[in-house]
Amino acid sequence: MKKLINLILNPQKLGDGIKRRFYYLSYKNKFGKLGKGAIIRSKIWHTGGKNIFIGDKCAIGPYCRIESYSNYNGQALNPKLVIGSFTSLQHAVHVYCANSVVIGEGVVIASGCMITDNNHGTDPEGDFYLKQPLKFRTTTLEDGVWLGENVCVLGGAHIGKRSVIGSNSVVSGVIPPFSIAVGNPAKVIKQYNFESKLWEKV
Repeated sequence: MKKLINLILNPQKLGDGIKRRFYYLSYKNKFGKLGKGAIIRSKIWHTGGKNIFIGDKCAIGPYCRIESYSNYNGQALNPKLVIGSFTSLQHAVHVYCANSVVIGEGVVIASGCMITDNNHGTDPEGDFYLKQPLKFRTTTLEDGVWLGENVCVLGGAHIGKRSVIGSNSVVSGVIPPFSIAVGNPAKVIKQYNFESKLWEKV
């Protein structure tokens, strides 16, 4: 009995397969949906779980923060955060939703990425920025997108199907499907040509 209690209090000591099952069951009822076969590799930080919908066979790495907020400093919000099936969030990914974040199926999100649909107000004559109402626009990552490490996706960004965003880039606008984009702000440098079967410079 003592050994069982110790394992419950210290799930990191469980075998990998058992540990994944332990975390799945721990979080299953804390989200609007946690799909079948989803893998949660360790404890994660989450807020507003009932507004978060995670698809089948997603993989969520350690130290991720997945948050939705229905209220911010008295500002009523109606968030919905959707993560499609087969999507992978690596180590320390932060997704923060105040209105609408849609992440498609089969998306690869490398370590340290941040995805949001909102920002603080920035009126320099108003209250502290932290206390100003949030401003938000829908953020969308279509199916098969790949974000390199430490990519920042800001409110209103729309990344098209199967596009690749280079490490440390900041996406604030629209990236067309089948594109490679890098930089701050991220700009398209290559697009896939279905006739030549090559990524070609633009």
